[in-house]
Amino acid sequence: MPPGARVEVFAHAEAPPGTEPLLPAVSPPGLPVFVVDVHLGTLARALRLLGFDTVYAQEMPDAAIAAVAEREERVVLTRDVGLLKHRKVQWGYWLRSQHTRPQLEEVIRRYDLKPWFQPFTRCTVCNGTLTEVPKEAVQERLPPKTKLYFHEFFQCASCRRVYWKGSHYDRMRTFLGQLE
Repeated sequence: MPPGARVEVFAHAEAPPGTEPLLPAVSPPGLPVFVVDVHLGTLARALRLLGFDTVYAQEMPDAAIAAVAEREERVVLTRDVGLLKHRKVQWGYWLRSQHTRPQLEEVIRRYDLKPWFQPFTRCTVCNGTLTEVPKEAVQERLPPKTKLYFHEFFQCASCRRVYWKGSHYDRMRTFLGQLE
C-alpha cells in the first residue's frame, strides 16, 4: 500500500454506494447452501427445518468443513473465527449469538432467506429430502397410536426416517410462524 493511502472498512450491509467491496458477495448466486461447524448442530437442524441444504457432522474438523465449502460452494457458518481464515473458505459468516434462535435470525437476515423458506422438505437429522409416502409403506415402523390417528407420512430419501404431523409438527409450525 502506498504511503498516505487510506482504507475504510464497513460492514457488508453498511458499505456506502460506489465503494468497491474487498470481498466477494456474501454467498454464491442463487439458493444459499450451508456447512456449519461442530458447535452449531441445533442451528443446522433449524435451517434444515426451513428447507435449507445444510451439511453438519459432529466430528467434522475445520479442514474438512473448509474442503466441503470449497468443493460444494457452501457458505460456512461458525462461531470460530479461525475457521473463516482457511484459504478454501470463500463465503462465511461468524455468528455473534451463542443461542440457536438468535443465530437463526442472524442467518435469515444476513442471507435474506425468507423468500427461500420451504419448511418440512428436508430431514432434520441427515439433510436428505423428504417425500410423501403411503401409510402402508411405513406402517411397520410406526408407534401404535400413530398408526391409529395419523394418515399422512413423509420419509427421508437418505436415512429412511419417517415423519408425520403430530404434536411436534404443531410446535414447529408455531416456531416458524414466529420467524416470518
